[in-house]
Amino acid sequence: MLRYEKEFDPAPDGGGAPGDDRCGGTGSSSGVGYATDDKVYVFDDERVVLAVNVALKTGRPLLLFGPPGSGKSSLAPNVARVLGWNYHAHVVTARTEPEDLLWRFDALKRLNDAQAHKLEDDIATYYAKGPLWRAFAPENGVRSVVLLDEIDKADPDLPNSLLGPLGSLSFPVPWDDRETVSADPGQEPFVVITSNDERELPRPFLRRCVVFEFGPPSREHLLRVAASHLGEDYDEDLTGQVADYILSVRGTVNDPAAGPSTAEFLDALKACRRLGVTPGTKEWDMLRTITLHKRREGLEPLG
Repeated sequence: MLRYEKEFDPAPDGGGAPGDDRCGGTGSSSGVGYATDDKVYVFDDERVVLAVNVALKTGRPLLLFGPPGSGKSSLAPNVARVLGWNYHAHVVTARTEPEDLLWRFDALKRLNDAQAHKLEDDIATYYAKGPLWRAFAPENGVRSVVLLDEIDKADPDLPNSLLGPLGSLSFPVPWDDRETVSADPGQEPFVVITSNDERELPRPFLRRCVVFEFGPPSREHLLRVAASHLGEDYDEDLTGQVADYILSVRGTVNDPAAGPSTAEFLDALKACRRLGVTPGTKEWDMLRTITLHKRREGLEPLG
């Protein structure tokens, strides 16, 4: 009989209540500083945990969809934190070339060295390792989590260009195609790719990924996130009021997923805590305009 055994298990006890470390966060002991996204993540959705485990066991990249601020980018560093693995990240832009994820050739340094008659005999000297190279061949023998962030911003050909390296976990070195960089058995990296769904990705690329889509967070999730970030500075009543306002705003915009994000919720909550602002006051009316409304369609500015 099969039994679900997690390779990645952020909460062995099954999660926790707000303020409980089992939520997956480190929290903070005072109001002076709050935990950042790369040091806390609330893994209270078993679907996310399952998606991570499926990707780990199949060796496929995990492709994450969802609106900005839904937690896509912060998932990868927190998986690395829980597993104790290395972490490498690359934010994709319209100028990103496939080779940038593997290596970068420093043509300027080579030109300067040539002009100064200091040209290195070994051409490898002028190549810097990209995130996938460092993940395929870790120098410290520790496995890696790689984040390729916002891949939909790249040229449409870039995702298909990754099919070879991600499928075989290898690629030829740039100065000699007879040599390859390959991930050793047991050292395979875990690759997380995010998309804001601004551009349709190629079907062959989608077929080779494990796909998960984040939806708008629930009230309970918002409370857990706040507890994990604020620690002992967590105020359940205030947090509940701000969370309820977030949910009410989502009900008035044309696209609920385009409503205030979890990150914006935390900004508003931290501002309330540090400035002593409470919902129902004129200061709150101004604060929510600049932290939550932000010219969103369907929301009229206050004041």
